[in-house]
Amino acid sequence: MLKFLIKLAAAAIATVLLSAALLAINISDDLDSLSVKNGDWVTSVATGSKDAGTMLKAAVALGGLLASTQENSMYYRLSTVDGEPLRLNCRYRIEGDDYDANWWSITAYGWDNYLMPNPQKRYSFNNENLDRNADGSWAITVAASEQTGNWLPVGRSGAAEWRKVGDYDFDLLLRLYTPGDAYLKTPQSAALPKVTMEACQ
Repeated sequence: MLKFLIKLAAAAIATVLLSAALLAINISDDLDSLSVKNGDWVTSVATGSKDAGTMLKAAVALGGLLASTQENSMYYRLSTVDGEPLRLNCRYRIEGDDYDANWWSITAYGWDNYLMPNPQKRYSFNNENLDRNADGSWAITVAASEQTGNWLPVGRSGAAEWRKVGDYDFDLLLRLYTPGDAYLKTPQSAALPKVTMEACQ
């Protein structure tokens, strides 16, 4: 009887895990159909709109992104550079200027959608706290090891590795609050920061 119960429990656990994986795939497929690419950055044309469907609402709820209306905020996500997933053993450079929004920020998140613990307690930069060049432009270095200037530290996610679904170690999220018309009408070509991979170990 005990062996039967153990087998039954194992089957139930396997069913739950398989269902969760299938749900994640379905949500991902649904999001892809609603996404717009702008270089390596991706945004959803339905997030924060009345057209958001059940799967998108589920993804927002699971991911912890409290999306408001598009007129109030837009979000661009980047998890690859030139087709290569963002890795902790690589160093990246983000370059840009100011953008047509009342306020904007760039935040690094682990693959588990949470901020990555780091001794500096630095998780993001925004248009108000960046060190800038004389012409107003700026650059951020994203790396696990300490860097000079605007350094955005990345590290291991807090979640157990076996829960990892994607092939990237972390991603970047650009938030634009009260974005201009270019982001609302032509999000696929609006001005965004440029991200390049500088080196890998």
